[in-house]
Parts: sequence; C-alpha cells; structure tokens
Amino acid sequence: MKLEDDLKALSNPEVIQFIEDNLTTPIPKLILKGSPFESISINFLANQITGKNKARKKLPTWSKNKSIVYPHKVNLEQTSSEITANHKSKLVSGEKLIDLTGGFGVDDFYFSKRVNQLTYVEINQELFEIARQNFHAFTFTNIECHHTDSIDYLKTADFKYDWIYVDPSRRNKNQKVFLLKDSLPNLLEHQKLLKKKSINLMIKTSPMYDIEMGYKELSGIKELHVVSVKNEVKELLWIIDWRAKNSRIMKLFNYDSFKKYSYQKIKPNFISNDTISYSESKKYIYEFNSSIMKSGLYDFLACKYNLSKLEKSTNLYTSDLQLVSFPGKIYQVESVNSINFKNLKKEYKGRFVNIISKNIKVTTDKIQKKLNCKIGSDMDYLIFTKTIEGNKVIKATRL
Repeated sequence: MKLEDDLKALSNPEVIQFIEDNLTTPIPKLILKGSPFESISINFLANQITGKNKARKKLPTWSKNKSIVYPHKVNLEQTSSEITANHKSKLVSGEKLIDLTGGFGVDDFYFSKRVNQLTYVEINQELFEIARQNFHAFTFTNIECHHTDSIDYLKTADFKYDWIYVDPSRRNKNQKVFLLKDSLPNLLEHQKLLKKKSINLMIKTSPMYDIEMGYKELSGIKELHVVSVKNEVKELLWIIDWRAKNSRIMKLFNYDSFKKYSYQKIKPNFISNDTISYSESKKYIYEFNSSIMKSGLYDFLACKYNLSKLEKSTNLYTSDLQLVSFPGKIYQVESVNSINFKNLKKEYKGRFVNIISKNIKVTTDKIQKKLNCKIGSDMDYLIFTKTIEGNKVIKATRL
C-alpha cells in the first residue's frame, strides 16, 4: 500500500514541481530538510530526483516526461539505455512478443512500436507497479502487464510468440553473476520450453559472458550482436531462430550517439587463416573498438586492413598508411623510445597528457605517479607497451 500511495502522490502537480525545482540540490542537504509533503517520504522524493538526473543522458525520453516514476538506483543502472533498446527493437517484428524480464520497461517501450501486442512480465512487485504506471504515462495501448514468475506464465501460453525476449537477472542471492547457469531465470534449464513457445528468441547476456561458451550452451543461434556505446561493450545479444542451425555470424556495433555508429558484419566463411605479422612501430598505431575486441576477431580484421601487430599479446596494430575508416582509435606516432621514467618526469611533470598501458606490468596510476603529470589532453598520448623490441614508450597524437 505504501508504494501505491507514493505513486499516487507523484501525480500531484506540486510534487512534480518540487522534483523539477530540486534537480541540482545536493541529496544529503535535501534529506536533512525532510519532505514538505505529508503524503510522500523524502527518501522517495530523493530517489526520484536521482533517477531523473541519471535519465538525462541514458534515457532522455523518460527524463522529459514529468509523469515518469523511477526505481531504485541499482535497478536504473541495470536497465537498457535508449540507444541499446532502440537497437534491439529493430530486430523484431510480428504479432506477439513477450518480455520475460520486463524490469523498468525501457526495452518494451521500443519493442511495442514494432509488434502489435506486447506482454510484459515482471516478478518484482515494485518494478512491476512502476513500469505499469510509466506505460500509462506514455499512453501505450498494446502492452499487457503481468506480475508473476515468467517461466510459470510462459507454461500457460497456448500459442507461439513471434518473439521471446529475456534479459536474465545477473544478481543471484545479492551476488553479481554473469554465467547463464547462475542467472535468473536459468535459461539453460528451460530451452525446450522456450523453443516450444517461440519462433524467435533474443537473449541479452552480460558483456563478461564468454562468447565461445554461448556457442556451446545455446542452440539455434542465427547471429550474435556485440553492442557497444562510446567504446564500452554494453550487451551481447543472441538472436535465435529455432528453425536454423547454429551460425557464427557476428554483427559488431559501436554507437557514438543514438543514430551514429560503426558496424562490421563477419561471416564464418569470410574468416581466413591468414597469419598476423609483427612489426616495430610504424607511422600510425591502431586500436580496435571494444566490440571488435570482445568478438576475439581483432587479428583477423587486422589482416584484412593489412596491419601488423606490435607484439603477440599486445593488441595494438601499426602501419605506415593512415586508414581513415578504421573502426577504432588512430594515433600518429611522434617517437618510440625505451622507458626511462627519470627523463620522462623531467619532460611531463605538471603537464597534461593521456597515458595508456598495454601488456606491461606498470599500471596507468603508477605511471602517473612516477611522472607526476596530470591526466587529460585532447591529443597528446604516452603509450607504454610491450613490442617485439621490448618495452617501449610511444609518444603519439590522437587523430
């Protein structure tokens, strides 16, 4: 009843205005003052302010809607961003989709635009109530909400869904997990049920989940999407078509913004046995984006780009040619030297510079302390790395 009262109180225009007026007020200061409303606690108000501030970048559509209710911080951190939710929605179509792990409902906001009927299922009552109210705030009419165990609900369905979507909870008994067998629900125990009740299945797994393990544990894989935002892997999406045999097709996405992204599609028959060559540093250094690094196909792609590698275990590549369309970071080399911290400190003490540490035992924090420099620069980089010539420091400019 308390949650119901809080949700009802949030519809009060004065409460809405209080939240808007205090978006920049420090939360500790706000809590000390207490709630100006008898019908709602200051902690709940503080949670709404925190949520709205976090949503500005991650969920701009939500932050602009004054009627939106936000869940606890941990639930908001685990939810999809609008960028990744929109990406997933482009993969589905048809009459019916069921989301077995509805959560805050961001994915369903976008899924509902692509299918005629969407079923949202969530076992957590608070998340369920919040999502249902938010769907009402967005005036959706094709979302059906159920507060129950999703596997139990799926067993009762007497038809096949065009799509089942599931993002298993990676918190089990308050511990973070990333293996499918440890997540909730345990999909490995229910593959027969999922196959019986769906034509297509989309599974979102942790960025930490091992890709090779996925190919061993799951069946019917049509393709795998590795989705990064601003060069950080956010999601692995396993697209399953039960009518197909496992395929090794990978699609690698790195989003800079909602509509701007880089993309590579890799088919298994395109993967050659070309052996990567090794070389001392040339005019340019190349570092693939995070989606490519997660795929494990960086050496293969480096061969396609005619790049050489600095050292077997150093995932940096080099060339005398500038590849403008390279999917990652490009650095122009100024000099390559043996590492001498005494001389480097004389040059960089108090200066701003970016530090990269690759395949050597000294961390960036320790390097910064040794040089007594400041971190930050638009272009200037010091790359400390192992090369075929030994440990080197490469002075470079980011292009």
